[in-house]
Amino acid sequence: MILVRPFSPTDIPLVMEIVRRSLGETYPPSLYLTVHNLWREGFLVLQAEGVVVAFVAAVPSGGRVARVLMLGVLPERRRMGYGHQLMGELYSNSIAKGFDALILEVRKSNKDAIGFYERQGFALTGEIDNFYSNGEGAYKMSKTLQS
Repeated sequence: MILVRPFSPTDIPLVMEIVRRSLGETYPPSLYLTVHNLWREGFLVLQAEGVVVAFVAAVPSGGRVARVLMLGVLPERRRMGYGHQLMGELYSNSIAKGFDALILEVRKSNKDAIGFYERQGFALTGEIDNFYSNGEGAYKMSKTLQS
């Protein structure tokens, strides 16, 4: 059974593992609590067979825009529609919150993620040098939401 639900602080260890394995990053537990406190409806997890295997984390970014900070799916669970399900819930929550657009950054080398976001309706809007902890640059992308 697949369940998309709000993030809970008890999910931190599993989300940290997804971030490490899926995004190649390590962040302190306090970051997840901060994101959770900024906009609870923007931090969602997806459970498959009762285990968290994917998540999306977004925060308000000024005006009527939300910023997707992270979307992670365990590597062995990719291409199963989980990212699509999470983004669908995020779009609904964003529209309910009154946001007109979503923005995000994605690694320049991550062709799969770039393609995923383009299929979701995101467009490239710019570049940022040395964005990630390993010095890699990012593309900026945005999507207009329709209610």
